[in-house]
Amino acid sequence: MISASMAYNILSGNMKQSLDRVASQATIKRDAEYYEANINKVKDVDDFLGNYRLYSYAMKAYGLEDMTYAKAFMKKVLESDLTDANSFANKLTDTRYKEFAAAFNFSAPAADAQSDSQEDDLIGLYTQSFADESTKAKTETDYYSSAIDKVQDVSDLVGNSRLRTYVLKAYNIDPTYVTKDFLAQVLTSDVNDPSSFVNVNGNAKYKALAAQFSFNADGTINGAAQTATQKNAVIEQYNLTVPSTVTKTAAEYNKAYYLSNIGSITNVDELIADTRLTSYIKAAFGMSANFSNAALKTVLTNSSYAETLGYDAAYQAFNFNADGTINSAAASYVAQTSEQMSSMAAKAADATRSYQAKIANITNVDDLIADATMTRYVKDAYGMPQDMSDTDLRAVLTDSSYADQLGYGIVKAAFNFQADGSLPESTSAQTSSQMRQTGTASSDNLDYFQDSIGAISNVDDLMADTRMTSLIRSIYGVPGSVSDGDLKDMLIDPDFAAAQGFSELNAAFSFAADGSAGVASGPQSSDQLRLITTFYDARYDDAQQAEIDSAVANYKKRMTDGNIKKIDDFLKSNATADTDKKNDDLPELYQMALRAYGLTEQEVPRSMMRKLLESDPYDPKGYVASLKDERITNMVRAFNFGSDGKVTAELEVLPAAVMAKYATDYKSQMLMGMSDGPLKDKASKDATTAVDEFAKGMAKVNSLDDFLKNDKLTSLVLKANGLDPKEYDAATLKKIFTSDPSDPKSYLNTEADTRFKEIVADFNFDTKGELTRAKMGAIQNVGAEERTQQGYIQQMLETQEGEKNDGVRLALYFARKAPDITSLYTILGDKALFQVITTTFNLPSGVSSMDVDKQFDMLGKFVSLDDLHDSKKLDKLMKRFTAMYDLQNNTGTSAALTILTNGGTTSTSLL
Repeated sequence: MISASMAYNILSGNMKQSLDRVASQATIKRDAEYYEANINKVKDVDDFLGNYRLYSYAMKAYGLEDMTYAKAFMKKVLESDLTDANSFANKLTDTRYKEFAAAFNFSAPAADAQSDSQEDDLIGLYTQSFADESTKAKTETDYYSSAIDKVQDVSDLVGNSRLRTYVLKAYNIDPTYVTKDFLAQVLTSDVNDPSSFVNVNGNAKYKALAAQFSFNADGTINGAAQTATQKNAVIEQYNLTVPSTVTKTAAEYNKAYYLSNIGSITNVDELIADTRLTSYIKAAFGMSANFSNAALKTVLTNSSYAETLGYDAAYQAFNFNADGTINSAAASYVAQTSEQMSSMAAKAADATRSYQAKIANITNVDDLIADATMTRYVKDAYGMPQDMSDTDLRAVLTDSSYADQLGYGIVKAAFNFQADGSLPESTSAQTSSQMRQTGTASSDNLDYFQDSIGAISNVDDLMADTRMTSLIRSIYGVPGSVSDGDLKDMLIDPDFAAAQGFSELNAAFSFAADGSAGVASGPQSSDQLRLITTFYDARYDDAQQAEIDSAVANYKKRMTDGNIKKIDDFLKSNATADTDKKNDDLPELYQMALRAYGLTEQEVPRSMMRKLLESDPYDPKGYVASLKDERITNMVRAFNFGSDGKVTAELEVLPAAVMAKYATDYKSQMLMGMSDGPLKDKASKDATTAVDEFAKGMAKVNSLDDFLKNDKLTSLVLKANGLDPKEYDAATLKKIFTSDPSDPKSYLNTEADTRFKEIVADFNFDTKGELTRAKMGAIQNVGAEERTQQGYIQQMLETQEGEKNDGVRLALYFARKAPDITSLYTILGDKALFQVITTTFNLPSGVSSMDVDKQFDMLGKFVSLDDLHDSKKLDKLMKRFTAMYDLQNNTGTSAALTILTNGGTTSTSLL
């Protein structure tokens, strides 16, 4: 009989050839072909266990052949959720069971139109889309405000797609169907001429648009394309029309409109006739949008009715008599009328826009200091005295210590000036964030002013509030050198104000010559006016948020597991999907999906939606990919429908069972060889944290590039598989993952460590690094199937060699298991592994009867876990084992044995 030493050397010298030889054997080849052809035809775990040929093949592959009879036990193993630490398989100490369970999809989540994470992502995007509308509207408005001032000819506007889109959308005109020539003729029309182009060819929308421009008939301008009033009208119209919700900017316009018009109302019917005023009131008091005008009128004129409906505050906010007339006896004194308040607010908005336009061009602190309007704005925003000297302000903006000393550290932090007043290279005076901070501070001062002005009964009360006078100086350009006495006189004496050039300031207030406030007129006193604007500011978006919440709740309810079984179910309307009538007017499911990913029904009609959902969004040659629209791709990837229209499993970068296996293996590697104690506890905690971060990180991976650019992800995968991350950079890993596994000459098959074959097979990436469903199977994914096939061949090799020489079987078994051994207790708990060690080092037979702790200590003197993970040292150990096995079993002595035993004396220095 050939010696174990010689047999092992022959086999290990070319293991691939040895395995291929076994795989080519007729019986084994037939079994492999049967397994491959039938494993993914299995319907469920019972079907699998009932097919002895498949079941026994798999059990053999994972070294569980002796447990083939225990079908009830194995069913519990296969149905275990490996992501649950308390599941049946995870509680078993023998890791073979976890590996077996991880090889199959029996415990994988059921087919679902959307997984919880996919649903959460879509709902998050849907909700965020409303906030994004506000951001986009501001961005487009800022661009329009700046760009329209540079237009010198109508062609400059119609030739700029961004400007053209802005003005058309402002008046609810679809830009898709408007030619440049048509728009140019509209904008150059005289709206007062009945025979002009716009009056002959345009509808009311075009006429309203044309009225907001000052182009000559030939497209030229005399001064500017728009007056300030026209420009503000277009901007207001855009912010009221384009966003589907009431943004903060729109709310400010609504507030300004209310303040400008409420004072002219003489009876309740005039108020009810103005839908914009009534919408404001309804929002302020939390009334639904469909609260009838008749009911609102009754609320405002009948205290009992208002109290019954819970709208007593709304009744108290107005001074209407029961017949709808104004109760003049309820009038009060006001320092500002609603029109004056609105005018001042518009002036403040102009000051902010002017500041933001100018600050972008400031290159050093002296440029800022030289502009009095800007310094007044900054001083007011941050509560600095308006009479602060330019020298002190310059020092605050350039010297942190000085700024902190005066209590203005926040001012220094809001600018980027260096000590010499210059700016760092490629740095603006204020970032967009800093600019917003300054604007918010200024806006807060205006809010404070409007909240406080209603309590001002005379000019002295106003002058006593420096925060209010600072705002007045900033908005109306009153220098800090003007005394409070002169400012007071400007407020009460129109002639003095005119002589000083501040007539607009005087007109903004209603103080009499003696300094007293004017008498209020209209349906609300200043206190009532302040109350309703406060309510509106707090509640203007409550109704729309409630609608969003209702839409989200309906989406979750309809998408509940099991409700959506096919695309038809998803595309059903709310009205036909259930008997609940409350959701009939809510957005449809597919409409919410479109909005979440920035799409419209014009871009993706319902019929196209069906075709998209039937297509594989991960197929580079599929219908979705052919559209080359990332929004569409991402939307379709948010759902799990097959080409037959039925729900299927979610495509995961790494199957959950494999993720769980990697997590277990990683923790084992991190705790390898560590004794119980604080260090091991910390290492265990750190490993758990790393695994949690791995799960979160993998959830964001959509391509190989995403995976490779995250070192934490790649590091954990490599360590879990016993590989050193330091030896593999991103470029090398990319070569490995993009290799063709079926090509024997590929980098994966010729250069990479053999462990990468399993890793690459585990990930659902194709050779281009894109996600693919091609590796997914109903019962076994490609990687798991290959691992099973390879395990079966390995087991058969060991079995066949064991029939000839048990020492060879033991060596092959030990060599296969060694890379995964992370604790000496594993060796102590496995008779075959332990026999290899006792034979290798000629340990006495009685050692197995020793106390376990003593066996552990003794084993540590002979075995290094790190060496077991070193292929060269492991091979050297197996050669020593087979030589010693030959000696102990009288199969002949070889030269190798003589060397290994130093002429008969056992050495312990080889590991």
